[in-house]
Amino acid sequence: MRPRQFPQAPQTPMIRPVRLALIAGAMALASVSAAAEVHVLARGDLRIEIEVDSDRLAESFGPRFDRTAVVRSVSLDGVEFLGPWGLPDEFGLYSDGVLGYEQAAVGEGFIKIGVGRLIRDTEAGYHFAHPFPVDRVFPIEVTAGDEVLTVVQQSEGEGPWQYRYVKSYRLTGSHGLEIHYKLSNTGSPAWTFEHYNHHWFRVADVLVGPSYRVVTGFELPIAPTSLQPGAFSLEIPGPLAPGEAHYYASELAEVTAHTNHFELQVSGTAAVRYQGSFSPRRFAVYADADGLCPEVFFRAALEPGETVSWFSTYRFDRMRAQEGDH
Repeated sequence: MRPRQFPQAPQTPMIRPVRLALIAGAMALASVSAAAEVHVLARGDLRIEIEVDSDRLAESFGPRFDRTAVVRSVSLDGVEFLGPWGLPDEFGLYSDGVLGYEQAAVGEGFIKIGVGRLIRDTEAGYHFAHPFPVDRVFPIEVTAGDEVLTVVQQSEGEGPWQYRYVKSYRLTGSHGLEIHYKLSNTGSPAWTFEHYNHHWFRVADVLVGPSYRVVTGFELPIAPTSLQPGAFSLEIPGPLAPGEAHYYASELAEVTAHTNHFELQVSGTAAVRYQGSFSPRRFAVYADADGLCPEVFFRAALEPGETVSWFSTYRFDRMRAQEGDH
């Protein structure tokens, strides 16, 4: 199929509230106004909707998440598996892979993979919740079929920090999705990066709460958390109060790709099974009313001219809402 080229979107400064922001007071958010296209991958009773060139999350989160493509809906037999924010990717949550930020003076640009060139407007270190102004959104090229969607983004402009990013969504069987990633260092300095998918799961309108549980294939290190921990599991201890959230996070050591998997259970039944192709370096779980979010982090280093690839596999199982869960 002929790939489609998405031109650079116009930049429209606007004032927005930024969710999870740690910076007090009102802040100017430079966002991007563009109408995202929606592509559907379908096989049997599985239907996956993917927004391409999407800035939908920017209004609430700033220019944080990879906007090349975001899964906004996964349904099987008409049952929805995602909360309102879908399955967005992010590079450099804690600055690892935010290219050129430390070298940029206030007023100069730096690179956010999956987004484009942002402007450093603070002397403070990089923080994912800060609403950095957007100087340029890098264009994407899209190739779409009935069961495969691929997006390609190449950084633009002058400067030593450059990359090429390829992401493909592929249906596997009648219940599965694979997301394949390929990232190349096309610039002159070496750099490292960290990547994860936020995984906002909320299944069949079952309220996020004690019905939800994450079971991992690797042992979970002890870490401060308001979740109820087990050696291989995390549970929400009770119903969520309005605005309440829970969090767990820990670095991982010596976890193999073979054991890099988790199962999201709802009311005791497997809903989503995840398997990564890589050794995870960090694992986190965030839970609020929008979803239960198991986050698996991949890290790599790239010399100039090098490319690294990795992928994640998801299996969605048939679910029925439980009485009393609505």
